Amino acid sequence: MRLSESEIKALVLVAGSKQALHPRDLSQALNLHPATLSRLVTGLVDKGMLERDGKYIAMARTTAAEAFKKLYFAHRASPFPLLLADRRVDLLALIEDQQKMVEMLEKESGIPRKTIYRYLKDFIRLGAVKRTKQGRSYLYSLNEIIWPEIKGFAAALQEYQALRLIPREALLIKSYRDNVLFKSIRPQDATFTSFSAYKEYGIELSLRDNYYTLPKRELSIQEVFIHSLDSAWEAFQKLFCVLFYLKNRDKLEAIDHPMVEDIKAVLQGERISGYPTLEDIKDRADLYDNKL
Repeated sequence: MRLSESEIKALVLVAGSKQALHPRDLSQALNLHPATLSRLVTGLVDKGMLERDGKYIAMARTTAAEAFKKLYFAHRASPFPLLLADRRVDLLALIEDQQKMVEMLEKESGIPRKTIYRYLKDFIRLGAVKRTKQGRSYLYSLNEIIWPEIKGFAAALQEYQALRLIPREALLIKSYRDNVLFKSIRPQDATFTSFSAYKEYGIELSLRDNYYTLPKRELSIQEVFIHSLDSAWEAFQKLFCVLFYLKNRDKLEAIDHPMVEDIKAVLQGERISGYPTLEDIKDRADLYDNKL
């Protein structure tokens, strides 16, 4: 999700205004031509941040706009463009999951490493991100003590954009950088993935829901597996993931995902809460000609 510096400044003005703002007032405050401002406002309406209220411009009635207001009122004197402009929100959304190295952030975001370092330098100076040394490298994470509102805003903004892509009756599972994962009881004009795509690899499952991804495209076995890991909310679904992993281990064991390490540990006999036991796996493995 990209927010320009002008968009951030517009949001700050609207959120902090003591009265409803007319486009003329916003145009003058931002020093923008009326036509340019109109396009800017339209873009923010599409992103769920602003709405046109008759002749005036107001914050939208969305979770993303509410999250921005919480962020603004908690830190209203802060230089928000240094925190949110350009691809910074994308980077913050990735950091919120767990501590990460720059190499992982570059891989997951597609943002050039030089730009990531520039963003991180601003984040650290503002106190929004903290870094911890691990060996010769640094791990970066959100500073939720000083900026607890960042996580909510980044997540709400991404979720709003993702929900616009999927059918109304579908349930969003996860939003990635350039695609979304969701499930639906009804058939959808989308690409089967996760457990719904297992049959293409020799594992037939009886499913209540269908799992999809958009945009439509041809998926690799690695993408299908990652989607199933991210879909596995229940123990029986994690069992499906283990069976799929066993059947295609040579293509999947190098995947960098927290659950892969748990799967490997379970297959060594370790008991992990929420995962099937090795005995459970053995009982089902023979059905799919899987070897432990």
